[in-house]
Amino acid sequence: MRTLVVSALFVGWSAGFILDSLVSKLDQNVCFGDLGCFSTAPPFRSVERPVDLLPKSPTEQQIKFYLHTRESPSTASEEEIQVGSGVGSTHYSGSRKTKFLVHGFTHHGHRQWLLNLATALLNKEDLNVIIVDWGHGAGIPYAQATANTRVVGALIAQLIKELTLVGPSLADFHIIGHSLGAHIAGYAGERLHTLGQITGLDPADPYFQGTDVRVRLDPSDADFVDVIHTDGSSILQLGFGTMQQMGHVDFYPNGGAHQPGCDADFMGTLSHTVWAAVTQLDTLAAEGAVACSHERSYILYTDSVSNNCPYTAYPCTSGSEYAAGHCLSCTGTGCSEMGYNSKNFSARGSFYLDTASISPFCEFHYQVNITGRNNMDGVITLVLQGTNGRSANIPLMADNEVHTKGHIISKFIKVPNDIGTLTNIALEYDKTSSVLTGWAYPDDWQLMGVSIFSAEEQRMYTFCAYGKTLTSHKPIAMGLTGTC
Repeated sequence: MRTLVVSALFVGWSAGFILDSLVSKLDQNVCFGDLGCFSTAPPFRSVERPVDLLPKSPTEQQIKFYLHTRESPSTASEEEIQVGSGVGSTHYSGSRKTKFLVHGFTHHGHRQWLLNLATALLNKEDLNVIIVDWGHGAGIPYAQATANTRVVGALIAQLIKELTLVGPSLADFHIIGHSLGAHIAGYAGERLHTLGQITGLDPADPYFQGTDVRVRLDPSDADFVDVIHTDGSSILQLGFGTMQQMGHVDFYPNGGAHQPGCDADFMGTLSHTVWAAVTQLDTLAAEGAVACSHERSYILYTDSVSNNCPYTAYPCTSGSEYAAGHCLSCTGTGCSEMGYNSKNFSARGSFYLDTASISPFCEFHYQVNITGRNNMDGVITLVLQGTNGRSANIPLMADNEVHTKGHIISKFIKVPNDIGTLTNIALEYDKTSSVLTGWAYPDDWQLMGVSIFSAEEQRMYTFCAYGKTLTSHKPIAMGLTGTC
């Protein structure tokens, strides 16, 4: 049994991405009535797509559309809408905005994350939420699933055209797609031309990154396209998402390559996947290990709908620049907010932010600057006090650091809770215990200045630090400038 579970998992995830045959067929065509014809000719045949297959028909894929509304919010009460049959006696309303939720590879329309997101959206707004179930077309081999996405997107576009006859305009439609579902959203939007919004949740990388815009999600597919990247590491590290910019705004939480609480290397991911499959005899648990970062995208998006976390994201040219604390200003192009509220911001480009490993995922960002009047060798620990509470002890360095007099020590820190407006801080200096270098540095470190920039508030705080002395292992408190 253990062998069967492990084998099933890796046939599903690894074989589809890594072990596909490298044999392509010459140009072929297939037509499906009103949906039109689909070809394997370029740009769908390219070096990025080693296996080029024709999509299966809507009937073969058994594509279904399940309507959830406030009148019929649960799986038990969901209503099926069929293309070509109108809305019938369902609770679909032309006076409400409509959101489509589209799953990705190996998933189906009743996966818990889809139901969680539908519930969160209905609690937030009075909507029509339509879950697209293309599970019969989303299975292995991966190359066939990628081909099938084109038909799913075309069928969604056809349904949306029919639904606009009931009353809503295309601007009132929003497609949210995960992995392959993100590219499905792109195919639908490409056919509609003026779709309101597409949200891509970690769009799939294999067979899509680096391809022509007609093959993948891109900004022309809707009036507003926002993308969350969470698993952009190499496919050789079992990274399934893309790092390529594909929207008007692209968000890279925690750098976009891998997420906190998930394994960041191949062997760690592999070992935890096998362990979950063998010990729990549960392919979903094993999938959660191998695709942990990939699945974090829809978890974060759902959290942005359900909670008041701001998910403020900062414009930056790269993850390394952001990690160095160089991108916390909202001047110029402006900041944005990842997730549900992203459309309310005018900023465009690439945006970075940090999140925690578990809910609540919000983290609040600060840039700390400290200047000393004499040399120091050791570790500085900071505590922030605000109107809503205080932070835990925050070491500003992982190990002893040497800093000369007059040098500005600049550190980028994150706090997992909203402590409100800063009122005071506590600093502690722990001098190095090294017998080789400790003698060269005094036990007392004299301060010239301390300032802290709150990124969420876009506000600089300065503190009563001038002339203060930190004696090793003895913390001191200081208030804001003006209260000294």
